[in-house]
Amino acid sequence: MVVTYEMAPNKIVFGERNFEEATTLLLAGAKQELKIFDPDLSRGGYQSKKVYDLLHAFLVNGGLKGITIVLHDEKYLFSHCPRLITLMQRYSHVMNVYLTNEWAKVAQDAFVLVDDAAYLHRFHIDHPRFKYVLDDMSAAKPLHERFEQLLAATSLKLSADKVGL
Repeated sequence: MVVTYEMAPNKIVFGERNFEEATTLLLAGAKQELKIFDPDLSRGGYQSKKVYDLLHAFLVNGGLKGITIVLHDEKYLFSHCPRLITLMQRYSHVMNVYLTNEWAKVAQDAFVLVDDAAYLHRFHIDHPRFKYVLDDMSAAKPLHERFEQLLAATSLKLSADKVGL
């Protein structure tokens, strides 16, 4: 993997475009598990074909522990991310999306956890300032713990299945 100077891991980086690039870099390196916390998925390129292709490849190639996403609001997902909805339908056994309880909505950052030792952490959702870390299990551990707390604060598991007669 070629990393440009501005995108060197373990440094604070600025910019929406860089945030999208860092998101795709992390998703491309996933082997076993992805955990995503984001208020609504409107930043990071989740609606793009590139992210779809990376997530699809991850699921097809044996992402054994799958993908878990925790959101505050599902509107953007259902209105702008049809490819993710397709993945939710096709891989419902390994892709789960949850909504947080009202009191958990105070969390206004976003992060992606890849396997045990890589992450991307956007410090506040309204500011394109973030850090991403590769191959540092001890640095990723607090975010894994926080993700579990946010997951425990969910009230609803979203379904992309079509219901009808």
